[in-house]
Amino acid sequence: MRKTLLSIFVITLLSFTVLAQDANQAAAKTKKTAAPTTPKSDADISKCINDKFKISTSVKNGTATVNGGAATLTGEASSGGAKGGATRSAQACGAKPVTNNMTVTPKPKVAKATTPPPAKP
Repeated sequence: MRKTLLSIFVITLLSFTVLAQDANQAAAKTKKTAAPTTPKSDADISKCINDKFKISTSVKNGTATVNGGAATLTGEASSGGAKGGATRSAQACGAKPVTNNMTVTPKPKVAKATTPPPAKP
């Protein structure tokens, strides 16, 4: 009887130990630590933004000028969403703040085909 109780106690104790370790590992995974980052130079930020503009299909003639970490964007965006995306791209490259002077190119309106009224007999 004592051996059975001792075995159950040992198994229970081991189970709690394993569960505690799993909880500590889960807490360590969710705990975010800020990685030390070095400030990027204006040239690095500008190159990052301009490289993104070059591969973009929704930004034409896009350029970025960076001074003191502040970026100014110019060019043509195909839509308002593309203009906002350019701002987010600049922020992702490390620019703070971002002034977006891009213009949104309006889509050409398609003329409706009109049929002439039927001829009177």
